[in-house]
Amino acid sequence: MSETRASVVVVSRGRSNELAKCLKALRLQFYPNFEIVVVADQGGCAVVSGLGLQDHVKTVPFGEPNISAARNLGINHAAGEIVAFIDDDAIAEPTWLKNLTAPFVREDVAAAGGFVRGRNGISFQWKGELLDCAGQSRSINVEEMTVIRGTAEKSVKTQGTNCAFRRELLERLGGFDESYAYFMDETDLNLRIGAAGHSTAIVPDAEVQHLVASNSVRGSDRAPKSLYQIGASYAYFLRKQRLGDEFWIEFAQQQRGRLLRAMVAGQLEPRDVFRLMQELEEGRADGRLREHRLKKAFATAPDFKPAVVEGEAPQSHVISGRFGQRKKLYTEARRLATQGRAVTVFCFWPNALFHKRWFHPDGFWVQSGGIFGKSSRSDPLISFRSRMSRIKRELNAIRKTRGLGDGVKIDASF
Repeated sequence: MSETRASVVVVSRGRSNELAKCLKALRLQFYPNFEIVVVADQGGCAVVSGLGLQDHVKTVPFGEPNISAARNLGINHAAGEIVAFIDDDAIAEPTWLKNLTAPFVREDVAAAGGFVRGRNGISFQWKGELLDCAGQSRSINVEEMTVIRGTAEKSVKTQGTNCAFRRELLERLGGFDESYAYFMDETDLNLRIGAAGHSTAIVPDAEVQHLVASNSVRGSDRAPKSLYQIGASYAYFLRKQRLGDEFWIEFAQQQRGRLLRAMVAGQLEPRDVFRLMQELEEGRADGRLREHRLKKAFATAPDFKPAVVEGEAPQSHVISGRFGQRKKLYTEARRLATQGRAVTVFCFWPNALFHKRWFHPDGFWVQSGGIFGKSSRSDPLISFRSRMSRIKRELNAIRKTRGLGDGVKIDASF
């Protein structure tokens, strides 16, 4: 194996079903030299053994609701020179890790971040972003792998669900600041990387799909459940960066606007808005008292635990059929997935329904929608095509990230 060893850290708490899908997708990576480190509560650790992956995945029991402390534990147990992070409610494309780690062949690259698609698997949640010294982000247009050197005034923003760092850099910087239990944790690390003059790569082809599952802070509809830790983390960030109260005032106004929009949408009651804004202020009081909690030292890199056996690289397989045949399609996809294949199913209706791409709980990708429907925002509302021309068009759209070579065959026998 010539590829650099990589460790993929997955933090999970209270989301066993999502973790199971995340792990099934990770096992289909087109990267032969990686390990998986799951830092999870009791339910998450049980998922690993329930899937029969205890010999292929490191598990680190941890139930505290502190994302930074959990990630530092993951780093502590990571044996790879590169440490990547993905959320438990995210699905990595088969080429994700291969593309995300590719920039590290350059000695000046210290970190990397990829693009993130949303729940429908088509629209983007995040692309390339830069941070200023106040933690404010702005989008930048990036169409190919781009390396940007950080400064005290400018850093690349990476997303916690799709990022990677050199382990020795994380050790040197003290890892994630554990005073950020939730929110601003990645921003703080990005600013420290930039201030130290390190370079970060933005890698468009390193894609994950982020499902935004419910947690203790937000619902599956993204409506806030609690603003305490958000308030605490932001207040601590302002204190750490020596920023004035005007930043808090603007932030509180933004949070109130978010709550009011959720109330108008029927996701919150008026009493919820009052309670959540009160929590925000209580969190602020807590955050202003917090001290730096960077790791003074990490453990010596432990033994490497390969996630896949050498020579077991997955093969791509594409099958297609009509919506009425989906039971047969899924049965065949399930059979191929148990053989370790990265399977894509195209299942189309004879109508103009919008498309969506998703990962089936049984371990394969599905794209569903109408033959004449939209599969990108730039598409017209209706596009008249044959079924096969539609399949070829969608195949080309995912070819690079799904790892589908020019010679891949489409099984259209259904």
